[in-house]
Amino acid sequence: MSDPENQYFVLTLPLKPELWQQDILEKRFEVNRQIYNALLDKAVKQYKQMAQTKAYRTNREKLLHTAEKEERKKLLQERDALVEKYRLRSFDICREATQYRQHFKEHTDSPIVQNLASEVWQAIDGLVKGTANQVYPKKQGQLKTLSGKTNRSSVKFREDSLVWKGLNIPVDKRKLTWYEEQALKQEIRYCRIKRTVIRGKDRYFLEIVLKGSVPVKEKPEAPGTVGLDIGRQKLSLVSQDNTSVYILPIKNQGLEFKKRKLSQYMERSRKSMNPENYHPNGRIKKGSAHWVYSRNYQKARKQYQELCRKQTVLQKQAQYRLAGKISSSGTCFYIEETGSAKADEVKIDPSYRTNTAPARFLKILEYKLNQQGKQLLF
Repeated sequence: MSDPENQYFVLTLPLKPELWQQDILEKRFEVNRQIYNALLDKAVKQYKQMAQTKAYRTNREKLLHTAEKEERKKLLQERDALVEKYRLRSFDICREATQYRQHFKEHTDSPIVQNLASEVWQAIDGLVKGTANQVYPKKQGQLKTLSGKTNRSSVKFREDSLVWKGLNIPVDKRKLTWYEEQALKQEIRYCRIKRTVIRGKDRYFLEIVLKGSVPVKEKPEAPGTVGLDIGRQKLSLVSQDNTSVYILPIKNQGLEFKKRKLSQYMERSRKSMNPENYHPNGRIKKGSAHWVYSRNYQKARKQYQELCRKQTVLQKQAQYRLAGKISSSGTCFYIEETGSAKADEVKIDPSYRTNTAPARFLKILEYKLNQQGKQLLF
């Protein structure tokens, strides 16, 4: 189990910005997106210069074929020296970001730009280590969060409001739940603004990262050990007093039907607008880069994205309810190993299409049990 001192959780509260405040938030998200892309573009150019050198190519080839510990250590030190030479360290990218922060100081600040620079470094580090083959700039609307580092500067939570660079945006004035009241009594580590598209419109939320464990109501629960066996559709539970079989939450079939109809329409529209990108047998030509999308296609794509969002939310809510029910069945939970050792390593046969998301459910169950100080053992 994790150290309680290092535990944290996130409380999400909806924001209620006025129109002029929403316009400012949109502009700030766009400015920071462009900063991210500028940093990424420069870092990619520096990486390409390094990747063309014989020293880097030789080092990478040796790392792929060397297993001896001491030899690999020397090769990694050589690679680190190259990374430092071409200014691809996290420190270098953060220092490069200073000029953008100073130029756009009305729309951003140091903690946010540093977090963007860290994201750029993680992307480039994937190229350096060979865990990624390509990195991509963020398209318009793809930057989802702006995050501070503490609750003392940058994005802050003060008296039921978001405070940031002249903006004072209240959270939703609805009555707080017991969970939210208890959570806000804990120490705030930092805050971030999250942008989500709901029903075709941008919605803004304040995510408060709090120190400690999640508030949990005291509930009567059965003591003892519980055995679990999860399949693609069902979960079997055996405890000292009970034996139960639960059906894993499935996707809403009405939404799935609408998604399928929209997907078919979008494919017909795309094919009619781009006949040159298709073979006579209907398959897409390899390397087709230029696509034209009609207005109706773009409208249908937004509807499809909204259906996907709804589907995910509804299924996750059902999974959390089931996980809460199972977590009260005992204090120690054992799950049968079915070729997968941990919740994040559950493997489903790709030839079998499942709409129950068993791997995600196991992660949710493990998270619920950790909240209550219980264990899920494999």
